[in-house]
Amino acid sequence: MWALTGVKTQPNVVRMERFDGIRAIQAHIEQREHVEAYVHGATTSRPCFHDDHCAHCQLRKWLHGPSGGQISDMGLLDELHSSCHDFLEAAQHALHLVESGQRHIARTLVRKEAQFSQASDRYQSSLARLHLSCEMV
Repeated sequence: MWALTGVKTQPNVVRMERFDGIRAIQAHIEQREHVEAYVHGATTSRPCFHDDHCAHCQLRKWLHGPSGGQISDMGLLDELHSSCHDFLEAAQHALHLVESGQRHIARTLVRKEAQFSQASDRYQSSLARLHLSCEMV
């Protein structure tokens, strides 16, 4: 989903991975646009979401690694998890609606005021906050 950048300050020091929030946001926007394009019929390429998304999530892997362990803002971590979960749930629901012949309902689900868009906006905001907090370290 997004890249980690290595940072090494001295020889023999544990290599820390820097979170690149800009790339994470870009990757999320691409994922969101792919879902929207599929829902609106602009593409037949179905967006792929793993059944066990958390096991494949690069953000989760980073957060549970040595670098992510330095993040102490539990509210931010909760918001990242919540907004990601809400986005994935809404996206998967929209994809299911399209595949069951209810594209018109799926379109309603991904409009600006709906959970899909709101969760996406919250997730991007949380990624930006995480990016800024990592830049401050």
